[in-house]
Amino acid sequence: MNLKQFLLVTLFISVLACSSESDDSKETPNDGILIEKIIYDKGTEDEYTETFIYDGNKLMSVDYGDDYKNVYTYDDNDNLIKDDAYAENELMATIAIEYNSENKVASYTETFHDGSGLEGIYKYELSYNNDATITVKVYNKTSSSDFELYNTETITLNGKNIVKIVHDDGYTESYTYDNKNSAFKNIHAIEVLNLLSHHEYGAEIYSNTHNIISFVESGDSISDNYNDIYEYTYNENNYPKTGIATYSYGNLENEVSTIEFVYK
Repeated sequence: MNLKQFLLVTLFISVLACSSESDDSKETPNDGILIEKIIYDKGTEDEYTETFIYDGNKLMSVDYGDDYKNVYTYDDNDNLIKDDAYAENELMATIAIEYNSENKVASYTETFHDGSGLEGIYKYELSYNNDATITVKVYNKTSSSDFELYNTETITLNGKNIVKIVHDDGYTESYTYDNKNSAFKNIHAIEVLNLLSHHEYGAEIYSNTHNIISFVESGDSISDNYNDIYEYTYNENNYPKTGIATYSYGNLENEVSTIEFVYK
């Protein structure tokens, strides 16, 4: 697998101009369909497979092969409380999650371990606003310092889908969606997994109720911005069956990947 597809683009992609097609009123009820495998670039030398392992509809791990994986831990109330990311069987990063009285994510702490190539601990504190946005204050701590405010992010939701993130330096990530069933929509705690997916060692679980059809970065330099497009075919239940992803990065030549979805 390539680095972009596993480590998932830039530092602190946390989440996502809005799509008018993303309308939760079109959402179908949980029909028990769960994604089992996603196969990228099948039949080529770049082929790799993500395998999703469950307990019921609780996602226990995502295995990428070659000893790369994310492993999830839940408490007695089935709250997702930890995400451990492994590379070549070594623990690279851990995210520990805490909840508020409304059972929403109140904060989570991301710790990078030796060998990860990254340093320190990042704590994310979430505040939920009345305008369908979430304010995230990000604090950083190195081994020789206390937590200091690193930056502030504003997450915008359209229904349950994260559609935009604006950082306090003006850097923005935007996502648009189709109006079909997301491959991940029936996974327990998908809204939490969706948040965690936007980090360096996060699993590729970028959608909630619908499927992402575009991802656009905007910042100071077009030379290092992403502008990605996703096209799908769908099965009889309106879940994605196959896809083509066109990854555009600055002025570099586009990279194209095929995607195949396999369900339980």
